[in-house]
Amino acid sequence: MKADAKGFKFLVMEGKVKIPFFQRTYVWTEDNWEELLQELRSENKVNNFLGTIISKQLPSASGQPKELEVIDGQQRLTTLSILLKALYDSLSDEDKRNCEGEIMGILRYKKDYTSSTYELRIEHSYVDSEAYRKVMENTLNIAQITEEDHLILRCYKYFMENLEKLTIDERKTLINKILNPENKMLVVIDLDEKDNEQSIFDTLNTAGVRLTVAEIVKNAIFKKAIELSDKSKAIELYKKTWEETFLKDEETLKYWETERTTGRFKRDNIEILLHCIGVIKGFYDPDKHALLELSKLYKNQLKEFNSINELTNFINEIIEYAKIYREKIVTFDKSDTFSFGDSIPRLLHILEVLEISTFHPFILAVFKKYQNDENNLKDILGKLEKFIIRNQLAKVENVKNYSKLCKQFIVNQSNLDDKLEEISWDRVSDGLRNISNRDATLILFWIELYRRYKDNKYDEKELKYDYTLEHIMPIKWEEYWNFDKVPHPNSNLSREEQKQDRNEKIKWLGNMTLLKSRLNTSLSNQGFEKKIKGEGRKKGIKDYATLYITKDDIVEPFNNDDKVWNEKKIEDRTENLLKGIKAIWGNS
Repeated sequence: MKADAKGFKFLVMEGKVKIPFFQRTYVWTEDNWEELLQELRSENKVNNFLGTIISKQLPSASGQPKELEVIDGQQRLTTLSILLKALYDSLSDEDKRNCEGEIMGILRYKKDYTSSTYELRIEHSYVDSEAYRKVMENTLNIAQITEEDHLILRCYKYFMENLEKLTIDERKTLINKILNPENKMLVVIDLDEKDNEQSIFDTLNTAGVRLTVAEIVKNAIFKKAIELSDKSKAIELYKKTWEETFLKDEETLKYWETERTTGRFKRDNIEILLHCIGVIKGFYDPDKHALLELSKLYKNQLKEFNSINELTNFINEIIEYAKIYREKIVTFDKSDTFSFGDSIPRLLHILEVLEISTFHPFILAVFKKYQNDENNLKDILGKLEKFIIRNQLAKVENVKNYSKLCKQFIVNQSNLDDKLEEISWDRVSDGLRNISNRDATLILFWIELYRRYKDNKYDEKELKYDYTLEHIMPIKWEEYWNFDKVPHPNSNLSREEQKQDRNEKIKWLGNMTLLKSRLNTSLSNQGFEKKIKGEGRKKGIKDYATLYITKDDIVEPFNNDDKVWNEKKIEDRTENLLKGIKAIWGNS
């Protein structure tokens, strides 16, 4: 291994500069581009140090151009070349002619010294190559580049727009800085045959280079493929499997890079998938291993494979799970509608609202095992839904134990039946008597959809999850709901006992409902009649009551002259809602 400080013109001495097929795609964003530009424009600096490039010379036949493989540093190499091309494009025709040889000598090379054609110096992987080619061949209209376009195109647009703010002399100064061989911007580390680039790659990650779990796992997998076969077969395998599944196009790439909230963390889809597979296969134990160990455990698993067939089977299994994950493990936004009859989206929605991702490995395993057996599939996932809801209310099993339960359910699905039986309905009923706003909103929403599903008098069967929770008797009840205005139904209790009981009953599910819009704050604390009817221009519950759990349970009785809301009404409605919960999440 040899390290030298070099200027960007070191590329002129190379032939083709290759980004390995299993390397990460281009990921730098505006913060990185801005930092690079600011560094290069900084004054009174002899050297603008930009970072490290780790490379390895590839064997080439006698008389053929050299080929350099980039192990790490492709982000800054790519960005520097885009900046240099943007600088060139921003010059006048005369200035372009004056520096064309120098700049094009970095960006392009000749395969054959007698050839009249030049090729791009940096060869990107499939996902990045088309965008990079467009930049280098100047086939772009930057006005048409949007936030949805490839990052390489957006990088070029960013530089072009910012260079327009500079004078011609400032642009020339910037070009001279980049082309100056004395400006040692990069430390280029050349590896020899004895150096293990994978270990160096991992060491860089440990030192703080932001490589994702998926990138490390991918690199390790296809390094192993090269070891067990040869590079051409590994590339072919990569293209047919990993690239086709995770990097096929911008939409695919964006999907797998999209983050989801999982507990206290945000992780992208591909990392969640790899985590799920590790749990299913048994080499990742969430109770023993930290998330940071996931890539290491994948590497340990790869050591078990002694043939390319074994490795191929493992890769194909990842791909199969990936297809199921993308098709089945959906997320939702405010535009999505739900209906009670769609049991799988119902389960996934419940898990998303409750921020529970621990059971995703089990769900993925069930989807794979029963993909041709819909009855068993829905039966097992239905039991999981019942367990989640009942335990969320009863709190028999600590959520921290869910990872252990997930493993048990994967090994033996009858463990799910056993856990369901451990949750008594008395505990569930108790849970309705001190329920969080989030849980209450979720439960009431699905009870509403259940009623619409079961009764044909309700025409609209689908709803968006965009309602606000309202306590009918307000949390701050003392002014308008005091005992003089709303007597406690149990006169045998002392005033202190009545107060305590009222404070408790306010938190019961029966005292809560869902409205299309939030009530005015001052109206929300008003007495029952004003709260229902509104006051002046302030709309009341009846104006925002689009759901039948509000219209049938509260507004209609009020219209029929039942104008009292007290502890007895809360008790009765809680009991009625419990019947709905049993109808949805009971019977096993």
